[in-house]
Amino acid sequence: MLFIMRHGEAEPPRFDDKSRQLTDNGRKQVTLAAQWLIDTYCDNRTIDLALVSPYRRTRQSFDMLSLDIAFNAMEISEDITPDGDPELVSDYLAARISSAQAKGKPIQRLMLVSHMPLVSYLVDTLSDAYTTSLFATASVAVIRYSVADGKGSLQAHYQGR
Repeated sequence: MLFIMRHGEAEPPRFDDKSRQLTDNGRKQVTLAAQWLIDTYCDNRTIDLALVSPYRRTRQSFDMLSLDIAFNAMEISEDITPDGDPELVSDYLAARISSAQAKGKPIQRLMLVSHMPLVSYLVDTLSDAYTTSLFATASVAVIRYSVADGKGSLQAHYQGR
């Protein structure tokens, strides 16, 4: 299962987009998204791997998720920034999941915490949904992913609050 999440609400742009922090509302949004994940997909409160953009607001979103969900591993990925290439990210995810499976350590749940527009394009690329959905802050798309097909199907889309 892939969880593709947009970061929570961030402060307005200033000088450096990478340094924008979550607002109080953004932290609350991420907490609600974590609760939805626990209630719907992660009743054991565990996700195998998180890939997180290096931007401050995504790292803070991950930190908020980590208060309620245990992550077996987390990696910062320079490829999942706002202008990231969805095809490149899709290929990386397929390789990463396949490699773990070949080593006998399958990734059952993978969380990606990133930005618009990448999250929207990535959902379309991974699921052939072609909805180009707009992600509200702290939204989460859930994709049932097939390693064999390198694609998946969109199962749910939590739109945040």
